[in-house]
Amino acid sequence: MNMASRVILKLCALFCPFFFHLISLPAQAADDFPNRTIRLMVGSSAGASSDIYARLLAEQLGKVLGQSVIVDNRSGASGIIATTAMINSPADGYTIQLIYTPHTLSPHLFKSLNYNPITDVTGISMLVTSPLVLVVSTNSPVKTYADFLVLAKQKPLNYGSAGIGSGGHLSGEMLRLDTGLDLTHIPFRGASPAATAVVAGDVDFAFVAQVTAKELMAAGKLRAIGVTSKTRTPALPNVPTMQELGLKNFEFLNWFGVIAPAKTPPDVIKKLNRGINEVLRQPDLRKRLTMDGSEIAADSPEHFTKFLVDDSKKWGVLANEMGLKKE
Repeated sequence: MNMASRVILKLCALFCPFFFHLISLPAQAADDFPNRTIRLMVGSSAGASSDIYARLLAEQLGKVLGQSVIVDNRSGASGIIATTAMINSPADGYTIQLIYTPHTLSPHLFKSLNYNPITDVTGISMLVTSPLVLVVSTNSPVKTYADFLVLAKQKPLNYGSAGIGSGGHLSGEMLRLDTGLDLTHIPFRGASPAATAVVAGDVDFAFVAQVTAKELMAAGKLRAIGVTSKTRTPALPNVPTMQELGLKNFEFLNWFGVIAPAKTPPDVIKKLNRGINEVLRQPDLRKRLTMDGSEIAADSPEHFTKFLVDDSKKWGVLANEMGLKKE
């Protein structure tokens, strides 16, 4: 054996164990996951439906995974603030995010996103789907949808939502298109402030989550006019659907799911997915998640990732029909 060959063999003996160690790190990281606290980002303020779902999930997911899962609220800008923070975090599964409907619409609404909400993330699992409720203040003269139409023909109406691209915003725009009414959108920093604005009379109406509607209705502060699902919701059986009220094609369902940065190891994503699906099979949690009329929609990472792609394409078409312009 010549000198060059002996040198090569010595170098291999020296460095190969190091390289094998590097190659094995992702697998070891996945095997060891999780070994510390997981942060669940939420792009809404405390009390909003997405925050409520996040806290229910975090409590039980922490028990299933054997590590704490804490909720980190970063409200505003239709979830963009929270998603930016999540994507800029290490792609290791320790920072994930609960998102909902506006996520897939955001590329069609905002010019200066510093991330791609579809290719820069990967789906972990969808959680639930849920209709919204058209509500007015109990101090409003509107007691029925017929009253609503009379008032809307007398003067322009404004409506509140959790922000541009939120379910409340999209439902309001669908109502404007279907009826031809003069409606103005007033965005708020979260669903709870929007509902509070309806109660105070600062806006004329809003489409809010059922859990929000039920609580404020029970307190005598809001009146429900209609729900956005095809059929009446068990949570509000006496409230007619928008289709029953004459809007034959009106249907809107908010969806909620969990994502991670795109480069998160697949084995880590699978562990999180298995944990979430185990949580969603728990009878007590299923009852708590669906008591407001929502439906469990657990699925695989692959299916949810594909859903995000397809839903964004759908909203790209609808955004043009609604005349929504990038801001």
